Amino acid sequence: MTVDINTQEALAHYTRGAVTLFYVFWSIILRKYNKRSQMMELLYLTSVLISICYVKDVLFTIDSFTHSDYLNSISGITDIVYVPAIAAFFLEVVRPGTVTKWQMFTAIALQACFIPIYILWPSEKVVLMASLVAYSISATTVVFMTLFVTRYRKMMFDTYSYTDNIDVKWVLFSCYAYFGTLVLYSLSFKNTTWFSEIVFNITGIIIWSVVFRLAQRHRVLKMFRVGKENKAEESICGMPVEKENDNVDDNEDYVADSNEEDIMEHETEGPHEDTKRDRDRIIALRLQLMMEQQKIYLLPKLTIGELAQKIGTNKTYLSICLNNSLHISFHDYVNKFRINEACAIMDSLTIDSKHNMAEISVACGFNSISSFNRHFLKFKGVSPRDYLVEKCKQAL
Repeated sequence: MTVDINTQEALAHYTRGAVTLFYVFWSIILRKYNKRSQMMELLYLTSVLISICYVKDVLFTIDSFTHSDYLNSISGITDIVYVPAIAAFFLEVVRPGTVTKWQMFTAIALQACFIPIYILWPSEKVVLMASLVAYSISATTVVFMTLFVTRYRKMMFDTYSYTDNIDVKWVLFSCYAYFGTLVLYSLSFKNTTWFSEIVFNITGIIIWSVVFRLAQRHRVLKMFRVGKENKAEESICGMPVEKENDNVDDNEDYVADSNEEDIMEHETEGPHEDTKRDRDRIIALRLQLMMEQQKIYLLPKLTIGELAQKIGTNKTYLSICLNNSLHISFHDYVNKFRINEACAIMDSLTIDSKHNMAEISVACGFNSISSFNRHFLKFKGVSPRDYLVEKCKQAL
């Protein structure tokens, strides 16, 4: 079944109007969030700039505008002015402060300067140069996003026992999808069809729906350096999150007896391998006792700093012990105990017991049922539901 050209044109105009209203709507919604953080401010600016680009296309309902190559080229150059703002937003999510406001507005001004240049000198070379600048910004953003996300996620798994609303995979996928779509559409700009217009509009709505919704819930992990140690600070849309024991300095050692204190303090003076092993052995022992006796893993938002304080060390030594001696990330270490706790809960259920997976996931320290299911499958090789069904079959 083929769709005639008039129907395609009507659908293209309809989706164009829909996507215009979509960006205007989100610009209004995001206005109340734009002061909460640099990330939300950039998202608001991006949505406003995109809205302006779509609203200006109302002029092309006039026949004299529609058939003017000159005006179409100006419109095309204008449509990529917001690319630096989008790039700054993506980078801000995974590496706050990478792009300053001055740098971003300079990049926007550089991109926008091709508009008056083309008006004075209407040449295809100007259009080409404007496109090349936008492509360069896009390509650079994709490369840096890939590098930053890799580093960000490593820091996240080494520091946090949960990933809900702090993981940044969605940002990377959105970045790839958006810039990939933009490049494909730009390459076909001179030979665009009504069908490609429809696809581009619908794709834009889908991608930015994901971005707008997830950005509102995302908690930024601000990475910065203090001395020689990387630290992480969490905020919800830029607002500080209240933490337990917030008055404790993560860099400070807390020890229980003099023998262990000697081992810990010698690290700053360049310890021998035996001293390192002793220190890791003590930390591993304390860690095991803390998990088994106090079940601190049941805290849903446990961080490595909080756990380090509980066992009388700092997060640097604890991280070294986990990675080098136990060969596991903090995230996996804690979640293995949570999964074992879940198994113990399910093993204690009788055939007639009422069981709710959401309640079990909360009882063993997970923030969400999806995270619980994912980690259960990772460590046990089956889903929680299948595990429980198999356990009930064995009981018969």
